[in-house]
Amino acid sequence: MRELDPKAIKEFKNLKLKNLYFIGDISLIEKPKISIVGTRRPSSYTKEFTFKLANELTKRGYIIVSGAAMGVDALAHKGAGAFNTIAVMASGLDIRYPAVNRSLIQEIEQNGLVISRFKKGFRPTPWSFVVRNEMVVALGECLIV
Repeated sequence: MRELDPKAIKEFKNLKLKNLYFIGDISLIEKPKISIVGTRRPSSYTKEFTFKLANELTKRGYIIVSGAAMGVDALAHKGAGAFNTIAVMASGLDIRYPAVNRSLIQEIEQNGLVISRFKKGFRPTPWSFVVRNEMVVALGECLIV
């Protein structure tokens, strides 16, 4: 895990971050990005649509940003493929939450980018999800809900 100076990243100019931690390919920050978020309990239609949408956007050169949560977030990451996605965490990078997405998060760590504002050992709290969501929105050139 490395610490990233937020001043070096133009996308974070509106966020007041003291620290930003990451695992993976930091060059993804510099590419065009679209954020995708949604329900944790998607319908069959939403599951199919989200996966296909993320897949098509990556074919057009976009990196998909989402929060690694169950449901739409995980589908967006999977549709993008681990090389074309950024997962924003609500915990320290040593805590892969939610546990049901542990293998997905590990795959993104190895091939894409996982980022967090929170230090090692930090467990997610209600307010840390708000911080995570702000980062997901700030990173994307647009937001798809």
